Amino acid sequence: MFAADQPAVVAPAEAPDQSDVIEVVGTRSDQALKIDRRTYRVQQNPHTAQKDSVQLLRGLPAVTITPDDTIMLLGAPNVTIQIDGRPVSNPDTIAYLRTLHGSDIERIEIITNPSAQYSALGTGGIINFVLRKKQDEGVSGNASSEITSLGHANFDSRLKYKSGKWAYELGAGGRAGTQSRSTYRKLRSVEAAPGEEPTVNSEKGGGPSRGTEGQADAKITYELDPKTSISAKILGAAAHDTSTNHAEFTGLTPDFESFSQRQRFTTTASYLLSELNFDHKGSKEGETLGASLRLFAIPTQRERNAAEFSDGGALNVEKDKHFLDYTAQIDWQHPMGKRQILSVGGTWNRSRMKERYLFTSVGSDGVLGTDGADQFTGIEENLAAYVTFQQPVGRWTLMPGVRVERDSLRITSRGHPDVSIDRTDLFPTLHIDRPLGKTVNLTLSYSKRIDRPQLNDLRPYAIVQDVLTKKLGNPHLRDQSTDSYEVNLHYHHKKVDAGVILYDRETSRLWSSDYTVVDGVTVFTTINAGRSRDRGAEIDVSTPIVKRVKLNASINLFDQRVPIRLADRTASDERFRYTTNATLEWDGPDRGKTPGDVAQLQWIFYSPARQYQISFPASHWFSLSYTHSSIIGCR
Repeated sequence: MFAADQPAVVAPAEAPDQSDVIEVVGTRSDQALKIDRRTYRVQQNPHTAQKDSVQLLRGLPAVTITPDDTIMLLGAPNVTIQIDGRPVSNPDTIAYLRTLHGSDIERIEIITNPSAQYSALGTGGIINFVLRKKQDEGVSGNASSEITSLGHANFDSRLKYKSGKWAYELGAGGRAGTQSRSTYRKLRSVEAAPGEEPTVNSEKGGGPSRGTEGQADAKITYELDPKTSISAKILGAAAHDTSTNHAEFTGLTPDFESFSQRQRFTTTASYLLSELNFDHKGSKEGETLGASLRLFAIPTQRERNAAEFSDGGALNVEKDKHFLDYTAQIDWQHPMGKRQILSVGGTWNRSRMKERYLFTSVGSDGVLGTDGADQFTGIEENLAAYVTFQQPVGRWTLMPGVRVERDSLRITSRGHPDVSIDRTDLFPTLHIDRPLGKTVNLTLSYSKRIDRPQLNDLRPYAIVQDVLTKKLGNPHLRDQSTDSYEVNLHYHHKKVDAGVILYDRETSRLWSSDYTVVDGVTVFTTINAGRSRDRGAEIDVSTPIVKRVKLNASINLFDQRVPIRLADRTASDERFRYTTNATLEWDGPDRGKTPGDVAQLQWIFYSPARQYQISFPASHWFSLSYTHSSIIGCR
């Protein structure tokens, strides 16, 4: 299925066997590839073509996808997903990725320590999907469905038509069923004043999360010449999700009266994405010029949180959101010689968000606040430019880079002070690469990254989440920035792909949740808690086990130091923890022209962890998915 690129030149690989899901081959000497990423080429065969990009990611080293569809790199979330170097605007990233199949994807780039070419946002790394630009004449298409062990189903269909210089593409898909089930236990110990006897209670609950979503898209492409194309795309979708929870609150001291709660959280949303793209390949191998204009809108997103209690009380929280985002981007990559590449570009982005909030309650005695309404409007604008230059120095290859970003943000809310933030930041990067033979490669890298608060993190008022919890926005929340150092040792030979990544990440102004208790109600807000440090290693391997069966496994080791809050001071907690991820995949035989079925069994384990005022116990997940496909068109 995949072919991992490497800088060394090896003998040509044999014809791919469709029963093998990974094939490692050498890089052509005339290819201009950057050293800041691990690249996997998606083989063109019927079996690979029917898999969506989520299934492809499950088979890649260093990538973890949890049962609730969180994508992680090196065991860490906050991963940025890109298509052809441009961020995915769709709020349901997983749903969008399911519309991309192996037949659409030329290669997948795993970037754990991004260069200055990419936005400095997101300290979890980048996964970039590079799409195929060529399509055969005639009609083609496919349809696939996947059922998971949770009772969740995904469906996607795609139809393509190519005639001369014009290409047309239509797609439709959706999801339905139970996305997750949860059970939990909480123990609360609250002191009305320091040193007094605490009030202690326990909470035990759980429930399923179910949802449906449907989406459709259309794309048209025109080739100006064999190396230049213009494309336009429009995508629309609507979703409805419901989470239910039944909880028992039990008093463990006489001053807490036991009760039960039934809670229902619903979200209804629609969104629209339109894109205009220009792509040009230059006369030199690897020379590209790309430009894009993108509009993303959420015309409406309604959230309702309704809860009823055994003592006759009730609460209702409603939020109505509107979001509009514009992005313009231009990138030029110019090879100047063997392994010598100049890249320059820039991005402009403007987003606007408006949210209305309504809270009503019965029998809360005012501890959750008075009934009422709030709203805010936020506008953020970002302008960025970058340059990187890759060049050989003997057997080494160096790629220094720098990125400058100007970010402006305004938030207004009736009855609250305005929030105004203007900042300019510089982000240097450096990547160094050296082959250690035909099968082993060494990469050293440094990057400076940043996480900026979302507009709704800065809202100047509190929102009620449940009968004992409120979340307070923090208009004074500052960016958190990370200095990341990596040593990446990568091995690939025939169908075996393995790697070891050693990393050291130091984060300033770390975001953490700060908890206080007011009249028995827990109020939390995101604050800048101090500095944290992660030193660790990621070990991964991807290899066939027997015919049609492949194993992809990784383990992440962390020596973590994070700030924690004690009763009277802030201290530092240092501990060793680890996570593991293993996916066993079976690829069934093809049925004539129809690709074979696919089954994936995944196991994920997290060791205990600590974050400021919260301790997380060990946890693990098992999930099973099964995909059946059919061909809906022919050339």
